[in-house]
Amino acid sequence: MKLLLIITLFTGTKDPWFARDKVRHFAVSYVITRSLIHYRQKKEIAFGITFSLGLIKEIYDKKIKKSFFSYKDLVWDLAGIGLALI
Repeated sequence: MKLLLIITLFTGTKDPWFARDKVRHFAVSYVITRSLIHYRQKKEIAFGITFSLGLIKEIYDKKIKKSFFSYKDLVWDLAGIGLALI
């Protein structure tokens, strides 16, 4: 937890916590998870698939787009997944 706080304090505005991109991560993760659950997937499977897609997207951003890996995007992915699982 302390490490996460330190990382957060020392990251610049290059990757803000609140941005249009974060809303997209939240919404897409929510929709994918709810859709998988609706089509009779177990919640654990829906979580795994959706989180894997978010992780793959961040790896793609880093390796292919030569951008950066955003753990904040993954946090918003998890928030969308979490709401969908309720």
